[in-house]
Amino acid sequence: MTEDTLWTFALRLWRRADVERQCLRLQDEYQVPVAAVLAALWLSRRPSPADAALGRRLLARAEIMEKDYLRPLREVRRRAAAESWARELKRQIQEAELEAERLLLNQLADMAQGAPPTDQPVSALSWLLMVAPEAGVCQGLQATLEALCEAVEASP
Repeated sequence: MTEDTLWTFALRLWRRADVERQCLRLQDEYQVPVAAVLAALWLSRRPSPADAALGRRLLARAEIMEKDYLRPLREVRRRAAAESWARELKRQIQEAELEAERLLLNQLADMAQGAPPTDQPVSALSWLLMVAPEAGVCQGLQATLEALCEAVEASP
């Protein structure tokens, strides 16, 4: 069996409505970058033991890309979606947004290359807490992370 790339893993997970819904909630309500969430889930499946330092680096990189590129693209795409005359513009912006997300996921995968494997089970939640450390003080965030773990565990 070949190992999924982070991009392939992310695409497969994103097809699940329950996973997409929880990821978008993390993004929109708690400002947790979806790319960091997907990278954390991917690392838990490899499996690599949860690593706070790597989690911080992944989160920092994703936050920069999110702030500088993805959020502005998303805002313009959402504005274009509200205008019937801007359908083609929305489609092109959506393609640019998807490409930016692919590039970011590739960067995060490269950053995670040195993560040591383990033969012990690794919980998805342990990795998610590395990229969403505020969960310890925010019950809503913690509950959303747990709901995401349940959705992922239900994934085929």
